[in-house]
Amino acid sequence: MKNYILFFAAIWMTVCFCSCDDGRIYEQKVDIARGGRTLKLTGRFSGLSNWADGYSVVVAGFNDKSEYAVITKSLPVNVADGSEIVMTLGGIGDEVTALKLCVVNRLRECVVDFHTIESEELAAVTDTIMINAGTLDVGMYSTIQSQVFDKKCTMCHGETGSASGNLFLTAGKSYDAMVNQPAHKNSDILLVKPGKAEESFLHLVLNRDGDTNMHHLDLFSEKEQLSLKLIDDWINDGAFLNNK
Repeated sequence: MKNYILFFAAIWMTVCFCSCDDGRIYEQKVDIARGGRTLKLTGRFSGLSNWADGYSVVVAGFNDKSEYAVITKSLPVNVADGSEIVMTLGGIGDEVTALKLCVVNRLRECVVDFHTIESEELAAVTDTIMINAGTLDVGMYSTIQSQVFDKKCTMCHGETGSASGNLFLTAGKSYDAMVNQPAHKNSDILLVKPGKAEESFLHLVLNRDGDTNMHHLDLFSEKEQLSLKLIDDWINDGAFLNNK
């Protein structure tokens, strides 16, 4: 009798399951919205892959409470130079007061800034924020040239057609003028000795001053010390012009 009860119970359960749709169980797809606004970046970039370890070219969001990025997304490094990149960064919350196309270090501090959208401009956008970067060389040495030498050094070193100490730091001339070249003040020291930042005259001039008597320490404010580390890291990484 017990066997008959179990038999009919099994039949009843089979009929019940078969009556529900087609009997198959589908995985439920759940879309979880990150919320906030979205940044869309477009542009053609070169030099993305030739940065030293610890640095990344990113789009990043910052706020007024910290010098560290609260949200970042790295540009792809496995693309050919000059390729068009289209990428998005979602989940940009109201706490973000500035969006940057920039280089960050391991701590996510902004080392150099290529493009910034400030809070007032951000406040006017409720959905998608657009950055069209155009064509941009973001290689490590190219960035040092455009963001450090061009802004801090060329006024005395080549911008007017002449250069202090006959050292031209203008684009197209600076690399050959420095790397493996003897210092004008001390021919026993190379201006830039690849792999040896602290043995390079450029480091001594910008960081120590006392043993060079060149008086360059006031070129960089306290907030700009990351630029000095950037130069040192470039030298220690091999002082390459383009890709390694």
